[in-house]
Amino acid sequence: MKKKIALGLGVVAVTVATLPLFAAFEAHVINVTAKIENALKVDPQFLNFGTVFPQEKLEKPVNIELSQSFKDEGRVDDVEYMIRQKPKCAITSQNGTVIDLSDANTDGVHDFTGTGHIKLGDNPATDGVVETSWVDCGSAPRELTQGETWGVLPNLCPYLSKHSEITGRDEAGNPNAWEDGALASFHQPWVIGTSTIAWTEVEGRLSKIGQDTKDTWMIDLAVPCFGGYCAQDWEEFVLGVNPAADPAAFTQPIANEHKVFGCDLWVEVTGVSETPEEESQP
Repeated sequence: MKKKIALGLGVVAVTVATLPLFAAFEAHVINVTAKIENALKVDPQFLNFGTVFPQEKLEKPVNIELSQSFKDEGRVDDVEYMIRQKPKCAITSQNGTVIDLSDANTDGVHDFTGTGHIKLGDNPATDGVVETSWVDCGSAPRELTQGETWGVLPNLCPYLSKHSEITGRDEAGNPNAWEDGALASFHQPWVIGTSTIAWTEVEGRLSKIGQDTKDTWMIDLAVPCFGGYCAQDWEEFVLGVNPAADPAAFTQPIANEHKVFGCDLWVEVTGVSETPEEESQP
């Protein structure tokens, strides 16, 4: 009887010891794929106002619409987005009056420009000055020739308005309601805090169920004046565009006269909603 018990215990011990060997030679593969598409289509890819003059007011349209891939996908319905402004970096020459807008691939993209990213704190590349923020342009996109400079352009963002389609007007015929957002020229595109950046942005929304698949935004440029050479009606001009603005805060230093100004408009998707189940049924 004692021998049988000993044999039984020995078999159990061997079985437990060999169990991990099965896992050591076993593998399972789960193939994961996804096709990633843009939710929005934005046209055009750049706006060029050309040569302009103080106190001119010009406008150009920008279309933001659902991409064809988003329209074809039955699982999703609407897109929420925002338009934010950021500094623009470029290669310039002749004291900033000439800019390289080369499109080497003829794809509508300026290959030698870029977005400047605002960084909080002191710029490690500058000596003898302590800063609370600075604009990082990164490395130059190509080798510079003699007389060229890579860096941030004078800021055009405060002078660009963004208005969606007008849906209402006051008794005088002035717009007072818009389909989505509205932001007048002569504003601060961003405000630097002690530890944060507060952005001034406008928001929009597109929906397939609501049959609102395309927004047309008007980008207005209200051209600034320089130094002490502003016209007598400069204040009237500014307040006529934005009654909340301080005209003195939006004059440019005389050193920027004749230079090329720039601004990047970033259209960023902030949310995507799925189609309600009852709406997605065939």
